[in-house]
This record gives sequence, structure tokens and C-alpha cells, in this order.
Amino acid sequence: MSTYAFRYSAVNEFGQRTRGTIRAEAHHEAFRKLVAAGLTPVSIDEIKARTSAFSRGRVRASDVAELTRELAVLVAAKIPLDRGLASIAEHEGKPAVSEMVRDIATQIEAGSPMTQALSRHAHVFGDVYIETVKSAERSGNLASVMEHLADMLEMQIETKQLLTRALTYPIIVLMVVMLAVTVIVVFVVPKFGATFASQGIKLPLVTRMLQATGQSVGEYWPMYAAGLVAVILVPVLAWKTTGGRSQIEGLMLRTPYVSRVIISVCTARFTRVLGIGLSSGLGVIESLEIAGRSTGQSRFRAETEVVANQLRQGHSLVDSVSAMTMIPSFAKRMLGAGKDSKEVSSACNVLSRHYERESNHLTKNVSSVIEPILTVAMAVIVLLVALSVFLPMWQMVGQKH
Repeated sequence: MSTYAFRYSAVNEFGQRTRGTIRAEAHHEAFRKLVAAGLTPVSIDEIKARTSAFSRGRVRASDVAELTRELAVLVAAKIPLDRGLASIAEHEGKPAVSEMVRDIATQIEAGSPMTQALSRHAHVFGDVYIETVKSAERSGNLASVMEHLADMLEMQIETKQLLTRALTYPIIVLMVVMLAVTVIVVFVVPKFGATFASQGIKLPLVTRMLQATGQSVGEYWPMYAAGLVAVILVPVLAWKTTGGRSQIEGLMLRTPYVSRVIISVCTARFTRVLGIGLSSGLGVIESLEIAGRSTGQSRFRAETEVVANQLRQGHSLVDSVSAMTMIPSFAKRMLGAGKDSKEVSSACNVLSRHYERESNHLTKNVSSVIEPILTVAMAVIVLLVALSVFLPMWQMVGQKH
């Protein structure tokens, strides 16, 4: 039967008030345990899980990374987790994080394993995180594993921030250009076209096309607005479905440069989690499955599941890994060269650092790849708009002469 945590207030045999937590199957069982311990219960309240408080995503990845780093320090310093976490919760300025940490500390104080306390907030930490901590608890290697987890989370956050900064400038420029072109096409070109037509000038094809586009947008702008919203929402909704996400991932993997970034990021994350799993005492097969899920890529996960099944059937790691298409050949050779879990774990640490550097480099250079394409597109748009205005003017000047 499941046990629950209760917070109690009681009086001991000397008449002193004492407070604490206790685990029991029910309220009356907690009462009986307190009486058996020589205490007179004053109040007993069940500690409710606070998972609903965090369902709106108020605890961010940066908060989890910072908490993981603090946990690594607590474990390395051999400070009792319940006391250390209670101190963290007390000084935490973000209410959502403070409540979550306090709940974890209460569960540990009540006798729950750390992973059971973390599981109450699985939507914040994720299955991969909790499974890795569980294996580290079994192997007694929790301090180093928490440090590795903190490094991994911080690297993921840094990569995401680099990508955001790299894409911010091109997106802003593109939005401004689209707004300017829309104003020119909808308001400016039609007026120029009407002026030239009144002079009896035959409008060039490019002018007529832009004029028709401007009139169409002006008359049917709700339809164009709905189409723009659909273009944005359809991929977002498709990403939430298994089939749609697979299709989008396939398209991204066929896109030049984007595929390199995805493969580098996934390989770095895969090797990092695989190394953490092996160093925490997990077997190769279980570590492979966890590492595959950690990438967030369905194709990567499917390939690692195939490799895990081949290992169960007695195939060697070299042959199984060599068939993977989602990791570079260098990573395959390094993983296949390991003779045991320790060597594979060491190879994973080297590979994760290498591909983390590579993914950071590729992410930083995203803007340098986008900017030339954006410049060419802007030049073409400006040329079309300029021709649509100046060609009729040249024809009008020619007729006067």
C-alpha cells in the first residue's frame, strides 16, 4: 500500500512541543506511530503534492540547472539533503522554485528516497533526469553524476540562448522588410499605377503584377491574415502529433546546415547522457535507451532502440553502432573502440565536449549563413518594387520626347 507524508505537532513526555514529519499509510496509522514513540499528537496534516502549482511551467530549465548544481555541492559536502534543500528553499527568491524545493526536502525528511521526491515533479525534471539520479543513488556516485547533469543542463541552456541570439537579428530585419514591402505594394504601387494608366501608359508586367497583388491584399486582407496565422499554427500543431513531428524532423534533417546543427546538438546530448548513465552504474543497454530519449529526436530514439535490441541479441557494440545514421562516423568509431563500460564512458566524455564545441560554433554562425540569403532576398524584392515604379516613368519620359 502507498505511504503518505504527514506533518505533525505533538507534545513529548516532558511537556515540550515538537514538530516534524512522518510517513504512514493513513491518518490513524500516523497517529498510532506518534503515540508509540511517546508523543501526544496535537495536529496531524497530510502533506499534499504541489504538482499543480508547477503545471503552468513557471519553473524554467535555468532553475533546474541551478538547483542541480546546488545539489551537487550538497552531496559533495556531505550535508544532509533535507537540511540543505530546506536552506535553499528558504533563500530562493522565486516562489515556484521555493515551494518545489521545500516539498522535495519534506519528502526526503519523511524518509522518501531522493528520486521518489523528484518524481512528484517529473514534469519539471523529466524522466531522463530522474532515471539518471536513480541509477546514481544505486551506485553511490551521486555527487559526480549531479555535476555532469548540471554541466549538461547548462550547456543546453547556453546552446538555446546562442541560437536565439543568432536568429533574433535576421527575424527582426525580415519582419521590418515585410512590413515595408506590404505598405509599398498595398498603398504606393496602386497609386503610381493609376497615375501612369491615366497618362495612357501601358504598364509593364511587373507593375501590373504588384498592382494586382496590392489590390487583392487590400480587398481580401482577412483571408491573407487567416492564411498567415495558418502558416504559423499548422507547424506548431503538427509538432504536437507523432506523425507531424516526424515529418517536420525529416524536413529539417534534409535542410542544408540545419541538419548539421541538429546532428551536432543531438550527438553532444546523446554522448553526454550515455556517459553519465554508464558512470552512474547503469548498463550499456539501459544507458543507450535513456540517451536516445534525451535527444528529443524521434529518429535518434528509434535508432538507439534498434541498437539496444541488437545488443540484447548478442551483437557487438561496434557492429550495432556502425549502422546508426544519426551520429557522425567519428563518434561511431570512438564508441565502437571501447572494450568495456569504463572505456565507453571515457569516450563519451570526449565526444560530448567535442560536439558541444561544434554545436556552439555552428549555432553562433547561423546568422552568418542566414544574412547572405536574407540580403539576396531583400535585393530581389527591392529590385521588383523599383522596376514596377521606374519602368513606367521611363516609358512616360520616352513618350514626351
